[in-house]
Amino acid sequence: MILPGTFSDYATSVQSAALVTTRLAATTLPPDIEFHRSIHVSFAAELDSLSTRVLRLTNRLVRLAGSVDSSAVGCGTLDGEEDVLDGFKSLIVDPVDRLFERTDMCLDDYLGRKKEPAITVSALPNQSNNTSKKPSAPRGRLDPALQHASHLPKPQLLFNTKVDNRNESPYIPARTLEHKWCARVPLGYIFHDQDESGSMDEEEKQKLSAHPYYYELTHPTFPTHLFNLTPTTNRPASLTGTDVSKHIYVSTPSALLSMATKLKTAKEIAVDLEHHSYRTYRGFLCLMQISTREEDFIIDLLVPSVRDSIGNALGEIFADPEIVKVFHGAESDIVWLQQDFNIFVVGLFDTYHASRALDFQQHGLANLLEAFCDFIPDKRYQLADWRIRPLPEEMLTYARSDTHFLLYIYDRLRLSLIERAQTIIAPEASFSTAISAIIKGTISDKPAHVLLNDVLARSTRTALRLYDREAYDAEFGVGTGGWDTLARKWNKGALANSASETNGVRGGVIGEVYRAVHRWREDIAKEEDESTRYVLPNHQLFIVAERSPSNAAQLLGLFSHASVPPVLRRRAGELAEVIKSTVERVTSSGVAVGAVAAITNVEEVEPAASTEVVVEETAKFKLWGSVKVSSSAVQRTSSSSLFGPRTAVADEGSSYSASRSSLFGAALPSRMTPQVIPIISTSRNKFSDLVTRIHRTLVIAPNQPQASQSLHFHISYLSQSSVSSGSTSTQPVIPFSSMAPAEAPDGILGQVEIPFIPTDQRQPRLAPVSDDTIVVVGQARQKKRKRIKTTVLGKPQTGDQDDMGEDEAFDYATVPNLLDDLPPAPEELDTRKKKKQKAKGTGVMEYGNFRAPPRDMREVKSGNKTHTFR
Repeated sequence: MILPGTFSDYATSVQSAALVTTRLAATTLPPDIEFHRSIHVSFAAELDSLSTRVLRLTNRLVRLAGSVDSSAVGCGTLDGEEDVLDGFKSLIVDPVDRLFERTDMCLDDYLGRKKEPAITVSALPNQSNNTSKKPSAPRGRLDPALQHASHLPKPQLLFNTKVDNRNESPYIPARTLEHKWCARVPLGYIFHDQDESGSMDEEEKQKLSAHPYYYELTHPTFPTHLFNLTPTTNRPASLTGTDVSKHIYVSTPSALLSMATKLKTAKEIAVDLEHHSYRTYRGFLCLMQISTREEDFIIDLLVPSVRDSIGNALGEIFADPEIVKVFHGAESDIVWLQQDFNIFVVGLFDTYHASRALDFQQHGLANLLEAFCDFIPDKRYQLADWRIRPLPEEMLTYARSDTHFLLYIYDRLRLSLIERAQTIIAPEASFSTAISAIIKGTISDKPAHVLLNDVLARSTRTALRLYDREAYDAEFGVGTGGWDTLARKWNKGALANSASETNGVRGGVIGEVYRAVHRWREDIAKEEDESTRYVLPNHQLFIVAERSPSNAAQLLGLFSHASVPPVLRRRAGELAEVIKSTVERVTSSGVAVGAVAAITNVEEVEPAASTEVVVEETAKFKLWGSVKVSSSAVQRTSSSSLFGPRTAVADEGSSYSASRSSLFGAALPSRMTPQVIPIISTSRNKFSDLVTRIHRTLVIAPNQPQASQSLHFHISYLSQSSVSSGSTSTQPVIPFSSMAPAEAPDGILGQVEIPFIPTDQRQPRLAPVSDDTIVVVGQARQKKRKRIKTTVLGKPQTGDQDDMGEDEAFDYATVPNLLDDLPPAPEELDTRKKKKQKAKGTGVMEYGNFRAPPRDMREVKSGNKTHTFR
């Protein structure tokens, strides 16, 4: 039973069990599980049992989650694999999400965390008498021509300021900033308080020395109208329908200067940026939207003349603290302005931090637009290719919506922060002290401005962000674009920096190939000014690393024709060569150096049994693999029933090895001083090392064992019988006892080798002449030859022994030998000619010697069975 005191422990154990189960299921199950099911009956039974149990528990959870929402009751159950694949989201994901949401609501009610809405959103004018359903956000995928316009030429090639992707030096604005606008501290000087130098961390010290507006941002002076409770302005005109406001498209330097003159008179401006990073390595800004309370400006940043004038035209406006710059989610915008134009923002108000301070459930700009302005933007264009020129009307509408309503939302949020701060108690308002303490001085000391001070402090910390050129770390793979970061993000633990080493290589061959391919992708992206995703997507990078193709054809064969990236198609040979060289380097360096223990000065052993201690060393060879010699004391006998007495070679602890090689010459001496000899492959002695390894491992099979006494007797008997039978053979009969030592060198007794005798020297064994007085008419019946049944292992013979007669002796001398090169007999030649003539035929067509008709003409057809046609 789960009690309130043990609930936390129970929840921890459930989470741990679920985590362990998920990890085991993702890493330990074999990919070919169906194959294992087919060969292991017990495994298939256990797997089916577990699957049935999981389905039963899942159906119970689905029914439990469906009871929360009456509309989801009876939506279906899971009966098999097809139901899981087809209805996973509708039957599992959605009910579980509703269950978790209901659980969170109940916990918030129980713990008292549920609060009233921070602000009350009043009904909009067009909603007072309108009960119709709100229009929903557009769904579906964006047109590929708008998302990735691959046919467009690169606009960065026309920029006057070229980007050097190879430059990884730190970004120092003081070297590139021509003038510091609205400066309270001159450019190149560093001012800080006396008491703050000791409490700064390394990151803060770096910003102090590198950020040109560090003092202005940490000692801000916000305008007084930001804290005034002025009535909110009217909601801006709609972007759709009949009441559509116009915008100003800025594409020339003169239009840019005219716009800058208007912006200098404004108190607040709303800013947003559109960035492109797919067809470039570091990315660049394509569009800038700026809105005042009267007008919207769309600035084309792809025009080289406009791009070169942005820094001088807008640098002063963005650095002026009297003009409030309203952004939403300015984390990236601040860095992009510094990277492309050396523009620094002072006086930032981020509506994202305001929505968090007001405890909104959702903090996106689309949610704020829908809540305050009844406008639903098409967020699909957020991923559009903003290099397209001219911009379609839909993309222009989306770009304008990011800033057109933003000043109205800023007013609503600012007033809501002031109103809510007056209703909260003092202890709850003290949470802003941690952030506001970073900002030196006082923004506003009124209690009603506590939440507003907190938002301004957080916005100032965002404005303190500094652009940094990230250097590629090939050794450890850290950073946003590092190989270790990517492997951890994709849950590839075997390729991460923490992977285990194999032969001194982290992650083995696959890990080394992965790092080499990742580095190649990084270098090619810098060279061609493309993103790493365009050169080789991440999922394809892991496929290439795991397969490790050895040539360009195998590399391109890993993907379909349409999915091969254009850069990879052009440079497939380079990547294949990188993979091949990496594999060769790892296999050679990982096992090229080994240790070989040579045992020498071994005393001669006695014929009796002796003990020899062998030093244990592991010899690693690239050619022969790993050879391990046991270190235990091995008891060896002095003789063997199979091989006879032990030899000197066997006593030295080695195999039967050849003393000389016809290919490599003499082998190394078998007796060496006891030392560990490193085998290091270099360009000079690589061949000699290879010869040494081959000679150390060459063995020959031992000869046949010594013939037994029965074989000796049988050979002697055959020799004597051939002489006694009247044979006049000139072949000498050599006794076996005298022949064996001469035919078995090195003291190894083996089988006797009978020399080859030419045909002209052979004498056939004559059969005994029968009685000439008896005349045999006709041909006598030949008797069948019967095999001599011998006893096996002392067992008695079985069968009828009386029928066994004497077998005819077979004369092996009359059988042709394969080594004899004798011409065929004349009779045999005549027989061959007759067969050839008979096969060839006379060539004269005789009567009746006709070929058979085709099969379809001589067989009865299946048609006309009713005999309709006669």
